[in-house]
Amino acid sequence: MVSKMRDVHSGIFLLFVSVIMFSATLSFKKLTTSQIGPAFMPQVISFLIAVVSIVIIIQGLKKVKASREESTSSTAEVEENVSEEVTYKPVILSFISMAVYVVVMPIVGFLITTAVYMFFQMMILSSKPERRWLLFLVVSVVSSGVIYYVFRNVFYIMLPNGFL
Repeated sequence: MVSKMRDVHSGIFLLFVSVIMFSATLSFKKLTTSQIGPAFMPQVISFLIAVVSIVIIIQGLKKVKASREESTSSTAEVEENVSEEVTYKPVILSFISMAVYVVVMPIVGFLITTAVYMFFQMMILSSKPERRWLLFLVVSVVSSGVIYYVFRNVFYIMLPNGFL
């Protein structure tokens, strides 16, 4: 039963994180006279995380309900689902890589650190047969460049330059 509720628990955790993120942005001070301040993007991201977490909770509850209905009709399939192996290695590696990213970004800079972080995060979250090194590299470099350009030239928000 615990493995069936995994999506619901992770959705609740994400919803909790998004509420904390949003409440933390309320204390950001506006340093410019523009309409969009430094709290805008974190608030948008925390709102999107909340929406996604609600969808995850709803889908998880639907899975639990469907599995309960199936369990009343057949017990062989339930025994097969119980034997699935649960691994937390990608989660632990993701938290470690996020911590390294936060520590290294002010030193090395946003562009390089974000591209490297995104590449390694994609490698961590993909299974070995699905890993496409070149695609991950291109997506990481292009997306970090686009994010840097948008923040710098559209929102006029400076990101850490680092030693370059």
